[in-house]
Amino acid sequence: MKTLLKTALLASCLVTSTMLAAEEKALRNSVLKKVKIETLSHKARYRHAYVRQPTRRGQKAQRFEIRHGDCGRASGWNDCETDRGRVEMKERPKNAMSKPGRGVWYGYSILIPPDFVSLGKGNTMLGQVKAEGWNMPMWSLTFNDRPYLNFADNQKCNLGSLPSWKGRWIDVSIYANYSRSGQNTYFQLFKNDKLICQRKTPFLPAEFASKKPVLGLKYGIYNSFVSRYLAQKGRAPAAAKAYAQTHEGGKSKSPSPTPFKFDWGVKLPTHVIYYDEMRYGLRREDVDVRMLEKRGVPPVD
Repeated sequence: MKTLLKTALLASCLVTSTMLAAEEKALRNSVLKKVKIETLSHKARYRHAYVRQPTRRGQKAQRFEIRHGDCGRASGWNDCETDRGRVEMKERPKNAMSKPGRGVWYGYSILIPPDFVSLGKGNTMLGQVKAEGWNMPMWSLTFNDRPYLNFADNQKCNLGSLPSWKGRWIDVSIYANYSRSGQNTYFQLFKNDKLICQRKTPFLPAEFASKKPVLGLKYGIYNSFVSRYLAQKGRAPAAAKAYAQTHEGGKSKSPSPTPFKFDWGVKLPTHVIYYDEMRYGLRREDVDVRMLEKRGVPPVD
């Protein structure tokens, strides 16, 4: 009887130890430990919140909201004068997750509500990695009429139809290798377990071959060239002057750099996006929501 009791206690301890290890691991690879709200964004209370519903797993999810006129400024940049608006979380410190010369997996779930309105010829970016001193993101996910993934060299990948992303939780796993050589695969994106984007060549610009980039993940809602939508749906004010932004490899043009100073007869649609179960790691199985769920690993939040 004593032997059986000792065996049972030992088994119980092993189970408890395993559960605790899983919980500790979940906390260690939480993206939330490596990000903070972008100070460039407006400071209205609705911009970002932790909510109990809806969630993909666990007790809470992140809710982002952006409305017409939400723009801000920081040292060296001004959304309000560059035809933009945003509310984003940013990687801090930089290179904390997105490390130069290495590969990293990002895993999360995203909910784009069924009433989400595309900005048409404008852009709504829901996830990107930027390098200091480089205007173009290293990679970014844009959701307009035809969602696409864009790289710093303007190579693109089709993300499928916008309706296929709306109205339900979508589980995403992304692999990004921030090196210039020596890899068989540099980028992968899985949507609900299906590989929909893959790149076999480096996407980091050649300029970073001799120097290490300073990288940072951003996610939330980032709208750019919003005056295109306003001009298309409303009327272009007589006082508005065209805007052209030079960036690596070309220019982007729009009706006005300061769209919120004018009455276009319409306003931008309010955007609300939810994110949940955000993790980073060295292996897909450490960040993929569905893989973790099948293994019984506790939610990250």
